[in-house]
Amino acid sequence: MRLLAWLDGEVFVAEKLRNDAPFVQQRIHTFGGVAYNLEQHIAVLRRASEELFGFASLCSVKDAQRIIGKLIEHSRVGGSLSVPVVMRLDASASLSFEVEKPTFGCGGYMRAKREVGVAYTMTQPMFEAETLASVALDKMVDCAVHHLGGQRAIWVNSEGYLLSRPWQPIFVYYKQCWFTPKRYGSVEFCVIERAIKAAGHKLLVRDIPESALEIVDEVFTADIMGISSFASIKNHRLLSSITIRIASKMEPII
Repeated sequence: MRLLAWLDGEVFVAEKLRNDAPFVQQRIHTFGGVAYNLEQHIAVLRRASEELFGFASLCSVKDAQRIIGKLIEHSRVGGSLSVPVVMRLDASASLSFEVEKPTFGCGGYMRAKREVGVAYTMTQPMFEAETLASVALDKMVDCAVHHLGGQRAIWVNSEGYLLSRPWQPIFVYYKQCWFTPKRYGSVEFCVIERAIKAAGHKLLVRDIPESALEIVDEVFTADIMGISSFASIKNHRLLSSITIRIASKMEPII
């Protein structure tokens, strides 16, 4: 396995790719060299870059699929596992694709490790796509809850209501219904919304107070590769049986 990157037409080892300039990005789920929901990913990337930089990439879906397919093929990651590929556009208008390490599964799935969540006060993300700043902030905030006895932060605003992120939306199960604080046009949100409907459940967009986390049945967040279910929040233990059903409907279903 030799993970590769593509930058403005040049291909090289991914670890040599530098991301110093401000950028917007989309992580894309691929399997067997096929990039899923690519048209929607590119649309999200264009909206974010236009808002942040004042321009958008002219890369078409066809071109992006061709580049991704070749990178996956020559990275020799095999065809039996899903592989995330990051598509970035930076402030200097440089476009790049980077192959990341394969996951432990094929298609959408629920991660075996369930973590302890801790509420942490933050503000609503500014953009629909991830940026250089948001990637660093996500890591920093998760690190900040470690000394509080948690493994991953659950974002809340200053008024004590849950915050969701387009690239990592949060969903809460209570009294046979799923709830989320905000609807997004991101691929991550749309994939989970379709999975919830495919499982025969209802999804409601509602303000969710932090105090509700002590009585709800299940809580999970999702990224483009899979679902992460929380094991507990404070002293409240959470289940995952319904979340497993949602994960079984998550695209792509291989």
